[in-house]
Amino acid sequence: MTGPERTRKPREKPAVYTRQPRTKKDKNAPKTSAKPVENHHRENLTLHDWKTVYAFVDAHPGMSQGQVVDHFKTKRDGALIFTQSTLSRKMKNRSDLEARTDSYPNALSSKRPRIVTRPDVERALALWVRHMEAKRETVNGPMLREKRARFEKAFDVPEVERLTGDGWVPAFCAAYKLKEYRRHGEAASVDLEAVEIERRRVQGILSKFAPRDRFNLDETGFFAL
Repeated sequence: MTGPERTRKPREKPAVYTRQPRTKKDKNAPKTSAKPVENHHRENLTLHDWKTVYAFVDAHPGMSQGQVVDHFKTKRDGALIFTQSTLSRKMKNRSDLEARTDSYPNALSSKRPRIVTRPDVERALALWVRHMEAKRETVNGPMLREKRARFEKAFDVPEVERLTGDGWVPAFCAAYKLKEYRRHGEAASVDLEAVEIERRRVQGILSKFAPRDRFNLDETGFFAL
């Protein structure tokens, strides 16, 4: 090798990578705006967050609002960033905020009050959805729109107040934690109402025979036990 010999600066050996264990999140837990203490970006708090603040204020009656703000701003396990003026306004509206707790299943995760023009129609629609879920039926967007139209007609809702589009469906599903599942294969081709009718018909026929005279036509009967 001609010329001065080139040397390369030795590199430090990289540290051993240690994978941090992931904490399992509870999918049913209310959402929160809590963040690491290093992040001082202000964000609107959820109803669940404000209920946490209210509980802390009740437990520390001698603490000023400024001290309450500083306490939550410096929390190590999830800081809540808000101002003293916001806290003062929320304390005045505490009864209204707490009244929203049971208004719909996902209320604790919301940051703003949900405006509902026809609570009677929405309540009837929510009860119908729960009834369908109890029957293990699948509810989709077109079914929700059709059922709402029928409830609006039954409740004599004026035409100008009726929701004809589908823009309300995502908000309704989010409020009541509804998800649409697509059925495949045999499950997608079965009419559950027809199955229930046929099951009752067969029960009526079998009731005329003693249990020992009934034959099991299940597929498992083809296999030796």
